[in-house]
Amino acid sequence: MIVTDKTPFEKINVDEKIHLFYQQLQSMVELCSSDHSEDTLQKIAAFSNAYPESSHGYALLGITHSKRKFFDAAFINLQKALVIAPIDETALTCFRALLQDRGRHLDGLTILERCISLKPTDPVVWQQYWQSVNSIPYEEYTEATAKRFIKILQKNNLIRPSQIVSAIIRLLEKKQNLAEISRIETQSSFNSELKRVISVLLETPLFLQIIELCPIPNIIFEILLRRLRKAFLLHDNLETSNNNYLAIQCSLALHCFTNEYIYGEEEEETQKLRHLEQFISDAVSKGKSIPWRHIACLASYKPLNKFDWSRNLEVPVNMTNLFLRQVHHIDYELSLRDSIPTIDPITEVTSVAVKDQYEDNPYPRWVNIGILQKSMTMSEITNLAGIRVLSHGLDSSNQSNVLVAGCGTGQHSIEAAVRYANSNITAIDLSLSSLTFALRQTRELNIENINYLHGDILDLTSWENTFDVIETTGVLHHMSDPMLGWRILKRCLKPKGLMRVGLYSGLARAGLAEVREKMGELERPITNQKIYDYRNKVLDNAGVEFEKLARYPDFFSTSELRDLLFHVQEHTFTLIEIKNMLNELDLVFCGFETVDEKTKEAVSAEGGGLESLFSLDAWHNFEQLNPHYFSGMYTFWVQRPD
Repeated sequence: MIVTDKTPFEKINVDEKIHLFYQQLQSMVELCSSDHSEDTLQKIAAFSNAYPESSHGYALLGITHSKRKFFDAAFINLQKALVIAPIDETALTCFRALLQDRGRHLDGLTILERCISLKPTDPVVWQQYWQSVNSIPYEEYTEATAKRFIKILQKNNLIRPSQIVSAIIRLLEKKQNLAEISRIETQSSFNSELKRVISVLLETPLFLQIIELCPIPNIIFEILLRRLRKAFLLHDNLETSNNNYLAIQCSLALHCFTNEYIYGEEEEETQKLRHLEQFISDAVSKGKSIPWRHIACLASYKPLNKFDWSRNLEVPVNMTNLFLRQVHHIDYELSLRDSIPTIDPITEVTSVAVKDQYEDNPYPRWVNIGILQKSMTMSEITNLAGIRVLSHGLDSSNQSNVLVAGCGTGQHSIEAAVRYANSNITAIDLSLSSLTFALRQTRELNIENINYLHGDILDLTSWENTFDVIETTGVLHHMSDPMLGWRILKRCLKPKGLMRVGLYSGLARAGLAEVREKMGELERPITNQKIYDYRNKVLDNAGVEFEKLARYPDFFSTSELRDLLFHVQEHTFTLIEIKNMLNELDLVFCGFETVDEKTKEAVSAEGGGLESLFSLDAWHNFEQLNPHYFSGMYTFWVQRPD
């Protein structure tokens, strides 16, 4: 963490002199090594003795002892800090790391759950919690752990399901009877054991809950879900009155809707679906009742909004959520299209192509976002990100204007609206389908400080608006000329303004390029059916290409796979290229966002000290040794100095 003009931690009732002294101590802790920390220890101990009501002294003592490998002393002091201030970020971070390193994962979760009970909407605690959950190896399945996850998922927007889905999968893989039904070798064998399969799923509510909320990046569970869907479609001899069966079908239908029907369908299924669609249509037109399981079955292959009759049914309570997401949300989004202002008609050739892609496949489709629940000052934000900035002139009393350039389906804009204290957010995007999805979610969350605009970054040249902060992640590398787009955004940035940027790493994505070369490019135009066929080809080969792609969660939903492999325009970069671009733009590199401590130590050791964290040359050397580190993208901050 790089300390700027304010401490990121919860304020205590001491005067400014003490705050300044504390900041100095904090900086000393950052710089001290295990061999040169005696003086730091003495000063921190003196601070703690003088101000025993402050958690910060004990937290810093704990960190320093930890650096010196004095773990017992570290535990004692960190516990003292958390008794005084249960959400002291410094103490939490270090305590969690200590417990994790010593294999005491459940103890760490217990501490964090106590903190959650005291501060149930605090973002720091929840971030620590999901990170801890993800760090546990889960050597066995227990109902207590499963119930813990269910409780987390029920928190809706405090944690994004995709943040913990991998941990949930690791746990579910250890459930013996679930593993057994996942290993059934053929569809016919699966069909013959369908009742047993259903019984196992009914006793595994965590599995049903997580599949409703996000794609499942696990090929074994995908095969299970594919077979389950096919079995429901091809076999009409199920217990039609059994609501438990229907509950599983609804969960499956929501899952397929969330992954945008990435499973596709086989010819046998296609023929059966035609009969099912006709059966339902005829029954509705004649006023006959329809078994709800048939409708749920259809919804696992196609969204119900495609059928006019879906608006005219009296839906039972146990299917309300299915109709809400597959019918009413989409209808509402369509009604919002005329309410979003357009900057200028989109005409640039590449921009039009990108717009068309995201009109067809808004990216990503999400349910719960995991947003921060409290606003922060710019100083708190930059401290949390771990970056170094010049004075920015923004504090809690100043209203900040933030531009989200390329907001997609609203995750970035909503996060920004909640994160930046006293802010006005302007969010623009090429895709009207993405914007209406974003606006619906924004309204449902009762967020009122976002203004959505339909338009192209390239058309902002005539804007007189300038912004304190600009966020543009995953956008510039999809432009025909990224440098031109970046130059236009800089023009919209105030002097000393900050910009958060996300760009693809050429080194990290080299494997994807190899896959495309081996499997061949798809013929244009790209359609969902072509994506399904390509994906099934990769799965059937089950070779190196699959191994490379299966590492990406994007492989498990349609819009994300299209974005990953078949984007109409994509550039990748090296850190040296980015360095040269920043020099040409006269922008100052402020650091990568939220770098873990082990990486900081590695870069610092290789580059000759903490200053190397702000050297793209040092980071370039690090990436050569760790080519997958930026597999998501480079996410970093820059600042306009003048």
